[in-house]
Amino acid sequence: MKRPHPRHARRGRGPIAKRWIYWKRRYAHPTRRDWVLLGCLVGAIAAAACTFIDFRVGAVVLAVVPTALAALRAMPEPWTDVWTNRSKTVDIATCLLFAVLLVSLAFIVPTSR
Repeated sequence: MKRPHPRHARRGRGPIAKRWIYWKRRYAHPTRRDWVLLGCLVGAIAAAACTFIDFRVGAVVLAVVPTALAALRAMPEPWTDVWTNRSKTVDIATCLLFAVLLVSLAFIVPTSR
């Protein structure tokens, strides 16, 4: 009966090392889509930080994110490769509608203090 190799003697890279190499190569040259996702994440974190100041300030800062996405979607051709096979008008309208609903909901909800 053949025994398995000890851990230090196995051949090839382990699964964690392979995953690390994949992510390192994938994000070595980020695309525009990666920058848009990073911007959305930074906007959500900024809104969470502003929520400690006031609930309404956090909601307004959070509403800036879809408004910025709508402005980015309305830009000319080199910036539109972030979205594929979707209507530009529907995207802009959806983002602006979400921003307006978020701000209006923030000002409709009464304060609990």
